[in-house]
Amino acid sequence: KITAPLLYAVSIAAIGSLQFGYNTGVINAPEKIIRSFFNRTLSERTREAVSPELLTSLWSLSVAIFSVGGMIGSFSVGLFVNRFGRRNSMLLVNILAFVGGTLMAFSKMAKAVEMLVIGRFIIGLFCGLCTGFVPMYISEVSPTSLRGAFGTLNQLGIVVGILVAQ
Repeated sequence: KITAPLLYAVSIAAIGSLQFGYNTGVINAPEKIIRSFFNRTLSERTREAVSPELLTSLWSLSVAIFSVGGMIGSFSVGLFVNRFGRRNSMLLVNILAFVGGTLMAFSKMAKAVEMLVIGRFIIGLFCGLCTGFVPMYISEVSPTSLRGAFGTLNQLGIVVGILVAQ
């Protein structure tokens, strides 16, 4: 019952879970670098020293906004799958990953704290949607006898993504 196309489809779908895990864990390691970026950027912009409270608030916002995006994304899963189908939704939502990643990647060059925060929000939307799409797709393409085993690949992808991020 296990075929090469089945393994391929399930493995590719599980990459969405890997991205969710990675984006969950990746923000913690570079905290000092991101805080320094916030401090430097805002100091140049306002020509004043940035208060520690503002830096803490911006750091907290950049971490928490991912969860807000994830919550909105997870509530939107039904809208996407009913309109575009499971597979097409998983393909379409990658646009969000690209847009969010691009915003975060160029935030330092643009000297825009806002780009980093908005990028984290968009990545959160992507991850919230993937949290619904991936297990749904995997369970639907898997034969009944393998559904439970393949279903665990979603959790495995998340944990491996967090490990890679650390």
